[in-house]
Amino acid sequence: MTSTQHTPDTDPYFTPPHCPNQHCPFHIPGAPDWKWGAHGVYTRRSDQRSFRRFRCLHCFRTFSTRTFCSDYWLRKRDLLPKVADIASNGAGLRQIARHYRVAHSTVARLIARGGRHCLLFHKEETKNLEIAEPIAFDGFETFEYSQFFPFHINLAAGRKSWFLYELTDSPLRRKGRMTPGQRRRRAELEAELGRPDPKAVELGTTTLLCSVLERIPTDQPAVLESDEHPAYPRAIRRVVREAEKVKRKVSAIIHRTISSRAARARDNPLFAINLADLLFRHSHANHRRETIAFSKRRMAAISRAQVFRVWRNWVKRRTENGGDTTAAMVAGVAEQRLDWDDVFRRRLFPGHAGLAKFECRYYAGQVFTAALGKRQQVHELRMAF
Repeated sequence: MTSTQHTPDTDPYFTPPHCPNQHCPFHIPGAPDWKWGAHGVYTRRSDQRSFRRFRCLHCFRTFSTRTFCSDYWLRKRDLLPKVADIASNGAGLRQIARHYRVAHSTVARLIARGGRHCLLFHKEETKNLEIAEPIAFDGFETFEYSQFFPFHINLAAGRKSWFLYELTDSPLRRKGRMTPGQRRRRAELEAELGRPDPKAVELGTTTLLCSVLERIPTDQPAVLESDEHPAYPRAIRRVVREAEKVKRKVSAIIHRTISSRAARARDNPLFAINLADLLFRHSHANHRRETIAFSKRRMAAISRAQVFRVWRNWVKRRTENGGDTTAAMVAGVAEQRLDWDDVFRRRLFPGHAGLAKFECRYYAGQVFTAALGKRQQVHELRMAF
């Protein structure tokens, strides 16, 4: 993706590339014989700007140039890239809310929307990507709601490019040193809410590796590097079994393990993933040590992780003193460094992205926090999806 001057609502030569109605057969870009017609203009009351309107001549749904903007249906239209930027620089929700003089729930909704957009942006920009480097993977441990509900954000990064290819989540059981009272409280919570799946890390890593292996040509080996976590070899074996079950060919897998006690220096094969963990904890307030800004919902943490991935790959320089080169440029999926206005230049549609099953869950907000019971938040908008 390259930076352009116009958004769809400011481009005087804009023509609709497809019908925005997800149920219309002409929703897919480039569909032959799609016909649309002009449907006048409308003037927005807030700033008296006029926008062209159109009508799909198949489903007769009307829409405008605004329909193809990433801030469609937002009242605070200028805040989406600003919130993504400041959230990637260590600010918590209420700090952002105070800075922009909005409700903290507004910031939470903007981050959720930004996370959905960043998920689609990553899929769009990497749709033709072939991985030709060793992949380091590991789990970034954090928690939701309270420290009784830890979980992993499983990350996969390129050893040479430092590009973050994929992320998934795995709920965990609280472990480590606890007081007798904390052990009793854990037992009470598990009796009420159930115990996390003991194979969650294995299953989450399996999903992660399946997604990564789809981008590695089958005629070259897949070199996977991790620490000595016992779930990782099991996950690799599960990947191979599932591929054989559906008769899908995958690359020959070479799994190398590196001691977690090895120095986290630049010559460590896991440096890319260790650096991602460090940046994740440093740049997002909800993962800081001893913070009160921790995520109350796992879905909110995943949304911020999607924002972090785009920031790390396309917006942030690969190294602080390395010019304007980004991880995406080294991986071959970008020609120049982008800013957040470039990322949110146009609206992306989930029906075009070819989302995997786990990505559909992330987009729909269907990752639930057990402690909240029925007080879950899912994404159910039909038009501004």
